[in-house]
Amino acid sequence: MKLKASNILGQEQIDLLISRGLNLVWFPKELEVIYRDQYRNEAAHEFRYRAPIILGLYLYLSFGTYQVLPEDLRLTWVAFYGWVGVIISIAWVLAFVPKLNKWFDHYVGLGSMGAVAITFTLINVLEQGQNNVLFHAAMMYAVVIIYGFVGMRFYTAIIAGWCGGLIGVIASTALSGSIDWTFLNRTYTFSSFLGMALAYATDRQHRENYLQNCMLELNRLELMRQAQQLSILSQQDALTGLANRRYLDEVLENEWKRAIRHEVPITIMMIDIDFFKLYNDTLGHIQGDQCLRRIAILLGSIASRSGDLAARYGGEEFLLLFSMTDKEQAIIQVQRLMELVRTIAINHPKSSVSKHVTISVGVATMTPHLNDSLSEFVSQADHALYIAKSNGRNQYHIATSDNVISEAL
Repeated sequence: MKLKASNILGQEQIDLLISRGLNLVWFPKELEVIYRDQYRNEAAHEFRYRAPIILGLYLYLSFGTYQVLPEDLRLTWVAFYGWVGVIISIAWVLAFVPKLNKWFDHYVGLGSMGAVAITFTLINVLEQGQNNVLFHAAMMYAVVIIYGFVGMRFYTAIIAGWCGGLIGVIASTALSGSIDWTFLNRTYTFSSFLGMALAYATDRQHRENYLQNCMLELNRLELMRQAQQLSILSQQDALTGLANRRYLDEVLENEWKRAIRHEVPITIMMIDIDFFKLYNDTLGHIQGDQCLRRIAILLGSIASRSGDLAARYGGEEFLLLFSMTDKEQAIIQVQRLMELVRTIAINHPKSSVSKHVTISVGVATMTPHLNDSLSEFVSQADHALYIAKSNGRNQYHIATSDNVISEAL
């Protein structure tokens, strides 16, 4: 059976458990609970297909035993050993009820215990000194099936097998049966230890496979995490954390097409930090990078809606994209942006327009149609930025769709 792997353990813990922690066929508490629940579900599912095989073997062995029994014991044998078949059938039916899967160990364990007790008792009560091999074959069949084929975990199978034998001893004594301990040691005891070894090996191997699946799950999650990181890095500017030029082009294309499709306005703002080269030359590149980051944080706070985007266009230039934004709304946003830049008051010792860092902004707004060009739209914003800088910087200009530039100080 294959269980859904868990990721509550780290790689080192899994390696340690695989190398030396499975000798007791038991996981740490938290993992054991998860493993046990999953195991019960899968074991109950598989028992639906195993039970008919178990029942078939039981009927075949019962028929062989019935044929060699004296006629006066046949009905007694059928009357009592038939309960083993009833137990198998009941467990089979219960395995088809998903709500009972959490009780799989209980109903299969009790059923197995009862099957061993019935078989053990019948051997000692009905055998009457015959030492019939088929009697003991029935016993060995019951024991080996419990340990190796029913699907119980190691410790549950041990409890079912040995408690069933103990109940059989008590019942045989109460019914005045004759217990041939030598013969039973060669059959029941031997088959029990054989079954225990089989159950132990199966349980341990199954847990090891489960841990290997956990390791594969960890590797899968790590690959997914790395893929997500690579996806983010492919879209993000490393210095500012804003969208990079490549991702900007992709989003801008999509928003442009959506604006055409729904006939809604779209706005872009081309932004340049005034006299940034002088700022870098005077204060150094570390301070320059810090300045870019602080401006980037402001831009990110402005473009906060779904469909909006703040991106680093190149060097000290940025671009803001606003979907479904008309000219009046664009003016509100650009004025807000200019005010935020003034508020943070980054000192600029070499600026000729202010003692603080300022920006120039070119704004373009339009409701595009099929014949309109996205590149021309971006050029409008770029040209508006050029005019803003030519007119003395620390201001914005708005470009109309017919390329007439209107100034707003």
